[in-house]
Amino acid sequence: MNDSAYIPLYSVLRPETFDDVVGQQNVIKLLKSFLKSGFLPSMVFYGPPGTGKTTVARIAAGLYGAKLYKFSAVTDSSADIKKILYKDRESVFVDKQIVFIDEIHRFNKAQQDIFLPMIENEGVIFIGATTENPSFYVNNALLSRARSVRFSKISVSDIIKVLHRAVDYLKAEIDEELLEIIAKEASGDVRIAVSIMESAFHLSGGGKITRENVMELVENPNQYDKTGDFHYRTISAFIKSLRGSDPDAALYYLVKMIESGDNPLFLLRRMIIFASEDVGNADPRALELAVAALHAFQAVGYPEGKIILAHIVNYLATAPKSNASYLGLHAAEDYFKENPTLEIPNHLINDSSFAPGEEKGKYKYPHDYENHWVDQRYFPGDVEPPQFYRMKNIGYEAKIKEYWEKIKNKKISD
Repeated sequence: MNDSAYIPLYSVLRPETFDDVVGQQNVIKLLKSFLKSGFLPSMVFYGPPGTGKTTVARIAAGLYGAKLYKFSAVTDSSADIKKILYKDRESVFVDKQIVFIDEIHRFNKAQQDIFLPMIENEGVIFIGATTENPSFYVNNALLSRARSVRFSKISVSDIIKVLHRAVDYLKAEIDEELLEIIAKEASGDVRIAVSIMESAFHLSGGGKITRENVMELVENPNQYDKTGDFHYRTISAFIKSLRGSDPDAALYYLVKMIESGDNPLFLLRRMIIFASEDVGNADPRALELAVAALHAFQAVGYPEGKIILAHIVNYLATAPKSNASYLGLHAAEDYFKENPTLEIPNHLINDSSFAPGEEKGKYKYPHDYENHWVDQRYFPGDVEPPQFYRMKNIGYEAKIKEYWEKIKNKKISD
């Protein structure tokens, strides 16, 4: 095949029917329902790249019997699109016309206005595609006339299905383990996965695709270490650097994991756990900020989301540390295993829970007493109440401890 006739493999394998589309069951179900009733609304397709937005629009146009005009906000100006569409009204604006605009978010909201009269007055079906949140990047007037349809990130298992099609087409040989590596490297983008597969095939000389062929094409081979040592060693060093209050080391390991393809949501979840386990009440805001960082990252994503990751890493690394809550939990668990049936004091039980003739207790309402505290038993059974939570003299927990000792007027050892 000469260079001028070269067609990328992902274009060759592009689905021709909805049944061939992977990972978008909800989208396909919705469009099939519309088409079954002979209807297709204007829509905005949004979701990660390589998830089938253009392909689904093309298949839908074919099933609907409509002529599809495809444009991209990257290469086509709004003025050029308008000129082309209005050049010959009689040939363009006839029954069942679909105008598909890829990367619609690249147009500002004023430029997007040119599509409004087409939808309202000319009966054109508009389909915009974007990798961004349409609520922020698509004109509200356009959104009110178009249904938002979310495309999901393609799972590793679904990408592997497509890679099997590529293997069959190329008449290649490859181990399942390498298919999984390629699928993970693609990060939900089918085009990237198929492109890696195609390049690995040519590196192999058209025969069996080896691990060496694949590893030449992935950005971070270390993350596919069979033993998993790279991942687990790095996350261990990261957490220990946070615990040791070394923000510089923690930032280094953060960047190492980001660049190696670790899931940022995994890192954020680990930091939420760390905020309770290792910071605790020495700085109660640490947990709030760690949870806020998770939500903020989900709203922003990469690349700006890296700033959020660095922000919370620096906060946790420099926050005062206390593992008193963590130790208290395990002390309580160990104690419960040895004493699982201690009886609840009667004065803590609701009166309505007592059987007729059963002795009731007298509960003292703390708010009726000075400092909103009264000395009464809460621990079950008649044993000497153990102390699980031993507060530290650091950060905000030191203030809690000071208040606690003042109220109860007794010394609590660290």
